[in-house]
Amino acid sequence: MDSKESLIDNVIDTFDFQRVYIAMTAVDWQWQTTEGNGHAVPSIARLKAMARHLLRESIKNTVVGSGGFEARYYAKDKDQDEYFQLRFTLAESTSCYD
Repeated sequence: MDSKESLIDNVIDTFDFQRVYIAMTAVDWQWQTTEGNGHAVPSIARLKAMARHLLRESIKNTVVGSGGFEARYYAKDKDQDEYFQLRFTLAESTSCYD
């Protein structure tokens, strides 16, 4: 298995998708369904699939996000090994506009 895929698997295996699902259900955060024009709170399987997709995309784009998720890839350098970061943000604010 590719080392990046192994790192991604580790993120997926250790991330608390149940907690995200509970939060999304509590605030009725819905995504468009794949079946057409309906909307629903995504299943844990769909959350995992989206997270995996974003983590893979972050290899090319460093940071990507969708549906509350943000995936970030940190390339290997002389001081640290490569790694991925996945977060789910319910709310955020900043005063920086750069």
